[in-house]
Amino acid sequence: MATTNPRLKVHYLNPNGGFKSSKERADFLATTDNKDLDFTVLYWEIASVASTTRDMLALSGVKWRNAPCPSDEEWDGGKIQTAFSVLPMLTIKGPAGQELNLSESMVIDMFLAERFGLMGDNDWEKLAISSFYSNIHFLRERTFTEVQDVPKESKKHARDLFFKYTLQKFIEDHEYHLAHNGNNGHYVGNKMSLADLHLANVIHYYSTLPWGKMALEKFSASEAIWKVKEKVDNHPGLAAWRSSDEFKKYEKGSFKWYLRCTVPGEEVVDASKSKSDAVTKELSVAEA
Repeated sequence: MATTNPRLKVHYLNPNGGFKSSKERADFLATTDNKDLDFTVLYWEIASVASTTRDMLALSGVKWRNAPCPSDEEWDGGKIQTAFSVLPMLTIKGPAGQELNLSESMVIDMFLAERFGLMGDNDWEKLAISSFYSNIHFLRERTFTEVQDVPKESKKHARDLFFKYTLQKFIEDHEYHLAHNGNNGHYVGNKMSLADLHLANVIHYYSTLPWGKMALEKFSASEAIWKVKEKVDNHPGLAAWRSSDEFKKYEKGSFKWYLRCTVPGEEVVDASKSKSDAVTKELSVAEA
């Protein structure tokens, strides 16, 4: 969604947030309890890149909301304030009207994960979790570049190559690391981390693609990977969010958005229009 109009920008020393220096911003984050903060996510009406962020906010019990999705007129007219002309954006507000803005999904995710205790028990675990998170994240990014945005006549070949090489190697690599942690449903130690949450959400991304059933079959064939996903999916702290109309709206939006990934000649079930028994069954194991 490009625009030639000048776009409203926000920078990391925004004078309108109530701070005079970067140190004041850092001190504010260090000394303000999560219960005294309000978090707002600005993203499109899809799951995709903001799904891990939303899950963490729901899991943490903090005050948060999703901002209204920008209209085409607002976005194309450059009226939505961003740091790099892309979404998501996270706004953090304090009790005295202070305001901070963060951009880039990986930065937002790691900031929230550290704040909510999802980055391990020490610096080495934090590095390990960050490495797993990054590799999981770029599996989805490689799907965007290798499969999603290719000519229609090349979509089947690109998808099949992705399954054969990129996804297969990913599964092998992650089975290796999960085995070294005892195949206990976690990447690091014996508790949920950002890596666990992100894996479940990236698998959910694949479930919203036209050929999602094929992808889910490959993920579910790996007992170690699927165990991580199921532990996240079954976490009681996510139950209310996952069953909400808002979550379902974003999920349907993803199905509609990713119809452009359809391989010509293959059957597609658009869950944004009809939740058939087959689709409902698929989503019951795919939601993350």
